[in-house]
Amino acid sequence: MKDSGNIIEESNSDDLLGRLSQRLSNVGLTEKSLRAAGTVVWRAILLGSALYLALTPDQDANLRLNMISYIVALVWSYYDGVFSRGRWSFSAVEGIFLHLIGVQVGNLLALMFGNPVLSP
Repeated sequence: MKDSGNIIEESNSDDLLGRLSQRLSNVGLTEKSLRAAGTVVWRAILLGSALYLALTPDQDANLRLNMISYIVALVWSYYDGVFSRGRWSFSAVEGIFLHLIGVQVGNLLALMFGNPVLSP
């Protein structure tokens, strides 16, 4: 490629991204599927952060909070789901994944910043 008499070489990063994209598509991962999975994980991070902030030392309240968070994930998946918009059967599955990843994010935050359940 020539530009004003100077030779511009193609960057190696474009070649690397092209090869990576080709390898991902060979195993069945496309840009759309990775974007959808990233959206579910991002929503789970938001849900898990909210769960962590709402934790209390009361075990019964935390159990109710856990049930409420699944209902929130289910409704969120039904109305604005990545895979299941408008279908309850798919929303239940997406809501389970959203809820379980969110609980794990809440557990990670509890490990990093302290667990209000275990405080005296």
